[in-house]
Amino acid sequence: MDLTQLIDLYRGPLTGLIASWGVPWHDAAEIAQDSFAEAYLSRDSCRGLWSEPEVFGPWLSGVARNRYRNWARSHKRRRNHVVTVESTSLESVAAPADPQPDPQLEKLRSAIEQLPLKQRQVVLMHYLEETSVKEVAILLSLTEKTVEGRLYQARRTLRRLLEGKVSISQIGRMLLCL
Repeated sequence: MDLTQLIDLYRGPLTGLIASWGVPWHDAAEIAQDSFAEAYLSRDSCRGLWSEPEVFGPWLSGVARNRYRNWARSHKRRRNHVVTVESTSLESVAAPADPQPDPQLEKLRSAIEQLPLKQRQVVLMHYLEETSVKEVAILLSLTEKTVEGRLYQARRTLRRLLEGKVSISQIGRMLLCL
């Protein structure tokens, strides 16, 4: 496979994986993009044939993990830098009101944030980025059965968090609407 095919294969799952680490979606997409660039530029240091998905996927997730750590350190420093703005300035640039979000989807998003990390990772990668179980398994260096099991457990946990008001199959359909 060439780089373009690998990017097409892993862009979504990698962004979902990074977002599962607590990174806002737009930052996760940027970290993923930077990870691809770094992985390609340092492809000679990859153990094995980097053009093989089974080799490139786990290696790429390691590169992304390092990029995430750098981002987190930088983000922490920026967050500690406080800027004071006058209230009159804020009123002049007030954002328009957002349309009212679906309350059921908001509850689901909140419940996803409460999932254990391993379950949240596979949910974000599989449902939000519409990645196949096989691709998620390759990127996380897991078996497909392990990914399927984590998805099943995540749906059961979400049902419990949503107080059993929806079935597991309804949760699956709701996840596809996010």
